[in-house]
Amino acid sequence: MLILVSEIIHTRLNKRHVPRKLNVCGRSIPNWIPHAYQQIGVFGFGAAASQLTTDIAKYSIGRLRPHFFDVCQPQMMDGTNCSDAINFGRYIENFTCLGIGSNTRMLKEMRLSFPSGHASWSAYTMIYCAIYLQARMTWRGSKLLKHFIQFILILITWYTCMTRISDYKHHWSDVLAGATLGTFCALIVVSMLGLSWHP
Repeated sequence: MLILVSEIIHTRLNKRHVPRKLNVCGRSIPNWIPHAYQQIGVFGFGAAASQLTTDIAKYSIGRLRPHFFDVCQPQMMDGTNCSDAINFGRYIENFTCLGIGSNTRMLKEMRLSFPSGHASWSAYTMIYCAIYLQARMTWRGSKLLKHFIQFILILITWYTCMTRISDYKHHWSDVLAGATLGTFCALIVVSMLGLSWHP
C-alpha cells in the first residue's frame, strides 16, 4: 500500500521527469502503474528471499522455544520428569513429550525458535519501506513528515521484536538474529535492485 501511494504521489509531483504514457491494446496506462509494478516486484523478491533464508535456518537449525516445557511436558524413559531431583543438572536427550493440552502444530512449533520469523519479516518490510521513502519521497513540504513516517516504521519493527520476547515465543538472541537477517536482506535488495528510485 505504501509503495502504491508513494508511486502515485511521486508520478503526479514529477510530471516533467516522467516519460510518455504507455499504451496497451489501444488504452493509455497511467505512468505510476509500471513504476509501482516494478517496485512491488523488487519488494516481493526481497521478501521471498528473506523468508526463504529464515525458513531454511529455522528448519535446519531450530531451537527450543522458551515455553518448551509447558508445551512438551517431557517425561524421561524411566518415568521421571524434569521437576524430579534426579534430573536436576542433567543433559537429557531421550524423552517423550506428553503434550497434555497441546496439539501437533504446537509440538512442531516448539522447536522452531531460531531465528525469529516475525522479527525477520518485520525488519525486512519496515527497513525496506523506510529506505524506499528516503529515496522516493521528494517533495518540498515538511521534511519532518518523511522522517516521522520512517521513525514509525522502525518502531513497528521494534515493537514486533519486543513482543516476541515478552510472550515467550523466542529467546532474545533468536529475535536479534531474525531482525539482523531481515535488515541484511533489506539492505542487499536496496543496494542491488533499488537503482531505479531516482527519476
